[in-house]
Amino acid sequence: MKIFFLRVVIGIGLLILILFFGVFFSIASARKDPPPLLAANVTELDKIQRISKYRSCAGHVTVPQDNRETRRNMKHYFWVKPEYNKPKTVEIYAPYDGYVADMRSDAAENLEGEIWISQKKIFFLVPPVGVWAFSVQHIDIRPDLKLGDAVKAGELIGWLATSKARGDSFDIVYARSRIPTKRIDNWTDPFADLDSIFNHMSDGAFAEYEKLGISSRDAFITSKQERDRNLCEYSGEGPYFTDQENPENWVMFP
Repeated sequence: MKIFFLRVVIGIGLLILILFFGVFFSIASARKDPPPLLAANVTELDKIQRISKYRSCAGHVTVPQDNRETRRNMKHYFWVKPEYNKPKTVEIYAPYDGYVADMRSDAAENLEGEIWISQKKIFFLVPPVGVWAFSVQHIDIRPDLKLGDAVKAGELIGWLATSKARGDSFDIVYARSRIPTKRIDNWTDPFADLDSIFNHMSDGAFAEYEKLGISSRDAFITSKQERDRNLCEYSGEGPYFTDQENPENWVMFP
């Protein structure tokens, strides 16, 4: 019995070591990859009413954990036209060839569904920590997708979630995650770095914005210098901002 028990303990220990080194080498290898280029747009732009700017004062604080940027929102809200706020009407697409690296939902946070797409397949059941990846939140994820599945640029991955009370929008994040999370201004911060998708978008994908009269990627980005001079104001202690409907926060679509 003692020998059997010892073999079980040794076996479990070996499995843990294999898992540890698999995770380590998987993440280390993925970190060497350049930030992925968005080869396809994430949705049908004719159904979009407006997009919040990178570093806007819309929504809630979203910043890196190291405090090099504060009191701003470093993701994009895609707000749809009211007539398209219907189930399975606003389609969401993978922006590049990659893999489903993480999926979650949290009813307490009014989060119907969130999916992360990494360019490289990460070790089984390991979130894309430390690597650049794309996330879309507040969507109904395509029900047959599961962790580790390969997706192609332009492939359907879900639809705008229409069950929420927060508004007719979904969120786009382009970031490197970090563990552990950090509490910043009443918001749980999981990010080591953030960037705008418009800094990593192919010319072909951005051409669809040019057809709508938006000639520069900079139209979607508030510079760090400008935001540092004019920090966003919180409603109370945060994390949500005041003056969210200020036109300076948004790029309006025709």
